Amino acid sequence: MKLDTAVVRTLLRTEILMLLRDRRTLVLSVVLPLLLMPLMMFGSQIMEKRRQQRLETAEYTFAVTGPAAAEVRPHVDATVARLLRERANDASVLRVREIVVTDGLAALRREQLDFVVEASTAPASPVVPPPGAPRPGDRSAGARETPVPGVPVVTVIKRGESDRSSRAASRWRDALRETRRLERAHLMAEAGLPVAVADVAVVTNANVATEGQVAGLTLGRLLTLMLLMFLLTGGSSVATDSLAGEKERGTLETLLTTAAGRVEIVTAKLLAVLLVALATTVIQVANLLVYVGFKIIPASAGFSAAIHPAATVLILALFLPLAALVASVLLLISGHARTYKEAQFLFLPVFLIGMVPALAAFLPGLKLRSAIAVIPVSNVAVAVKEILTGRFDWPMLVVTFAVNAAAAAWLVRLTVRALSTERLVSPTQTDSVAIVGGAPLFSRHVFRWFAVLWGILILTSGYLGESHIRVQVSVNLLVLFTGTVALILSRYRLEPRTALALRPVKPAVWLAVLIGAPAGLLTGIGVFRVAALVFPVPPQALEAFSKALLPADFPLWQAVIFVAVMPGIFEELLFRGVFLHGLVRRFHPIVAVVAIGAMFGLMHVSLFRLVPTAYLGMLLAGITLVTGSVFPAMLWHFLNNLLGVSSPSLNIPWEAFGPSTYGAAALALALSGWILWRNRTPYPGLRWRAPTSGA
Repeated sequence: MKLDTAVVRTLLRTEILMLLRDRRTLVLSVVLPLLLMPLMMFGSQIMEKRRQQRLETAEYTFAVTGPAAAEVRPHVDATVARLLRERANDASVLRVREIVVTDGLAALRREQLDFVVEASTAPASPVVPPPGAPRPGDRSAGARETPVPGVPVVTVIKRGESDRSSRAASRWRDALRETRRLERAHLMAEAGLPVAVADVAVVTNANVATEGQVAGLTLGRLLTLMLLMFLLTGGSSVATDSLAGEKERGTLETLLTTAAGRVEIVTAKLLAVLLVALATTVIQVANLLVYVGFKIIPASAGFSAAIHPAATVLILALFLPLAALVASVLLLISGHARTYKEAQFLFLPVFLIGMVPALAAFLPGLKLRSAIAVIPVSNVAVAVKEILTGRFDWPMLVVTFAVNAAAAAWLVRLTVRALSTERLVSPTQTDSVAIVGGAPLFSRHVFRWFAVLWGILILTSGYLGESHIRVQVSVNLLVLFTGTVALILSRYRLEPRTALALRPVKPAVWLAVLIGAPAGLLTGIGVFRVAALVFPVPPQALEAFSKALLPADFPLWQAVIFVAVMPGIFEELLFRGVFLHGLVRRFHPIVAVVAIGAMFGLMHVSLFRLVPTAYLGMLLAGITLVTGSVFPAMLWHFLNNLLGVSSPSLNIPWEAFGPSTYGAAALALALSGWILWRNRTPYPGLRWRAPTSGA
């Protein structure tokens, strides 16, 4: 794909001039991000301040009802009197006024009251709480007091949908408890307790997090979501007009008659959209630093502490590939649309779906050091949250940047190649590959199938995470993997024996597999240990994984079937079968091997298993390409898992092996490779030369 940079610069200059003349683009891409965020923060600060002021100075109304109202009356009156005394010195103390009504609950529903104090009496017979329920006097977190038989019980009733009612009820409960504490202290003093009230069981709270970390948690959850909103809003305006708009106006056809090629045209338009996205990103991050970090906006001290120049630069670095990724998606959609209106119609679901990955920052307990690190956009959302809360996991931040940069680079390349075809630029033309279908079309769609299957597998894992390994393996292998293989064979009319590489091999290949499988397992463990130096795995995670994979009630024969036999068959049919069949028609064999390994590692949905499983996936893909058959990979995979499953019974001391063992395993692996090479029957249709454009 030869690119004339001079033509691209000329086209890009023209695109930028057109963008600068478009007021709508300037407003959505520059003015809105520049002003909206500070206005939102400034406005929210003012509104929150006024809200707190109103809630603190408001007078709340209440009524006392219930059969034990007379008994709790002294406590209520004592509370009101104490609040009045304290309010004389502190205007923020709760201000209440009692109203006499005939039906307190009805008055509360009619919003005549802010809360109701309902008094009753606990049953005379003791109520036996269920096991685990809090006992009388239990004041632990989340515990609900169990009433002592015969004493008055006070229930504060509120309207949960009302901020005012909820706030009043909460403060009144605290005031009642304070009154009760003072009355208890008075009774203890009368009984002769020789200790001052203030010295008895003083309870205070302490927070190890700084004010900046607490504020950073709130800001970190929203920041990526807000950036995506601005990128999708401003970028869609530019992208829509760039291709779909020009198609509708007919100017794109005129442009195609010039000396500029399609690649130069698409590249220039992509750069224009990318520049707008980058400008939006820089403005968004600069807003944080200038308005909040430098305290131009009267934000809380916590926000200012969370935003400092180093964190801002790091966040900007993570956002840059995100901007390129969004720009590519938007231009790709615009290229597929035939009219301006159709492009806008397509952008709506993209806008809604595109915001979903950024919601990962709201998931409680989700750390960047998990499988989320390899999911584009979601990993940025989690990384930004951790940065703003003072957590800098540098290895995972590098992984996050690399994942998004790779995704952006791949999508940029895909966009330029896809929009450079006749089918997209000229909708009346047809795509011969799409018409013919079959294996060539499947080669184009391999990664789509993988992406969809991966997403379904992640969702399924969330639902089946606590299920027995039998259920998980059955659903994943028999339903998802086998169903995908069947759908692909049917959809593209692929010949099963060819697509699944069901070919015989020479007898010596089996000897190579018997030598190579244990050697591959050992070298894989060595790779895992090396990877653990960069991504340390907590021993608790390994122990939990081992228990989930081989629970105590899992007989060995069942473990062999579900963990060794079934993956050896069904995972190989999917990865070294149909997926490899699609990739070898399009990519260099080495690229196909690496791609299959990465797909195999990602499909295991576990960060600490990513490297060793990807290593195994590449070994199996290489064996399949050398032998031209999936059968050796099946046996190798089975033996690999069988050794892992049976190692507790065989007392194999994996952790005791040292460099000499791994060196011997590497030599055995090399011997296996030599035997395979000497008896090779290469995979049909390998492309040792770079494919031509559009192939």
